[in-house]
Amino acid sequence: MRKLRRILAELRDAIVQAGFSLVSHKLRAALTISGIAIGIMAVIIIFMVESEMSASFARQLNTLGPNTLFVHKWKWGVGGNDWWKYKNRPQVSTLDWRALQQNTTLPIAIAPIVNTFAVVAQREKEVKGVDIRGTVDGYLDATGWQIKRGRFITALDQELGSDACIIGADIEDAFFKNQEPLGQSLRIGANMRCTVVGTFMRKGNAFGQTQDLRVLIPLSAFMRTFGVKRGLAIAVVAPEGKVRETEDEITAVMRNARHLMPEQEDNFSVNRQDKLLEGFNQMMMATNVTGILVGIITAIVAGIGIMNILLVSVKERTREIGIRRALGARRTTIMMQFLCEAVMVAIVGGFFGVALGSGAAQLIDMLSPMPAAVDPRVVLGGVLGSAFLGASFGLWPALTAAFLQPIEALRYE
Repeated sequence: MRKLRRILAELRDAIVQAGFSLVSHKLRAALTISGIAIGIMAVIIIFMVESEMSASFARQLNTLGPNTLFVHKWKWGVGGNDWWKYKNRPQVSTLDWRALQQNTTLPIAIAPIVNTFAVVAQREKEVKGVDIRGTVDGYLDATGWQIKRGRFITALDQELGSDACIIGADIEDAFFKNQEPLGQSLRIGANMRCTVVGTFMRKGNAFGQTQDLRVLIPLSAFMRTFGVKRGLAIAVVAPEGKVRETEDEITAVMRNARHLMPEQEDNFSVNRQDKLLEGFNQMMMATNVTGILVGIITAIVAGIGIMNILLVSVKERTREIGIRRALGARRTTIMMQFLCEAVMVAIVGGFFGVALGSGAAQLIDMLSPMPAAVDPRVVLGGVLGSAFLGASFGLWPALTAAFLQPIEALRYE
């Protein structure tokens, strides 16, 4: 008990002495603290943004439907030299959609989707850049969208090419705020008029863009208005646990419909969420490596700064250390004092770095489309990492001070 009491008393004195030393050399301490804070802030911002981007991407990817496959001319994430290869593929057409409808057995729902962007107007008011989509009655089952009021497109609407349309929440707010939208008329582009028969529940943003600035019309009406040469994307919902089997069936049906020989490669793509997620994870891995490298470089630079000010402090206080050792101070006590000073500088720098990083993350979240949030684990890791950094790089100066010979130290001028 007496030994523990003595250690605690020495620790308390060491903390007081460390605090007094930092206050006595404000500029030197401030510069070192600033270096640590900037480094910690940079690492925190990188990992906060990366973590929130990963979570946000997973949420947004889930809006496509966890078991939904998309048959398209293009492969998700294609780029570089493969671009021309995919560009020269034939468009996915209504013939492909009919083939999948008639010859597949596994899918729960199949819906062709085609889109363009146009101006939507009512009287003098207009909204630009609206996502106009043509589809069929299976769209809700294929995509998971929900009707807020009214009804959805029917098979009869598709057969007749009717002027029925369903509008997104942003369109409803723009034209029918505090009004009944059902039965109202809208103008799409220059020539088409449609009658609102339903409205969607608000969906929110996905991949940095709103999903609610949208108008859906029957596929036949879309092609009559905007032309038949546009390529489709066909959404296919697989049964739970049978995504791979459904993909294989889709591939077989599409190859047969396009009369591809066994040696010929596919001239279409069946896109899955996990492929998109795989590409995103590779990008995030590069971000993680960057963050780790920045963290390592920052730790080394900050650690050198801590070691430098402590070695200077040891030099300045050599005579004081000699007097204390001559009066009976133990080496452990001297070492503890300098270690406390190193850890205190690092922790103060860590707290400032966490505060700056959290503030910067909130600014990024408010002022840019890039999400960022404060993760308590990152905050705790920043403070504990700073303390470990201070202890690691402060150990050598502390040992140097502790093992000074009293006689030599007393002679030092």
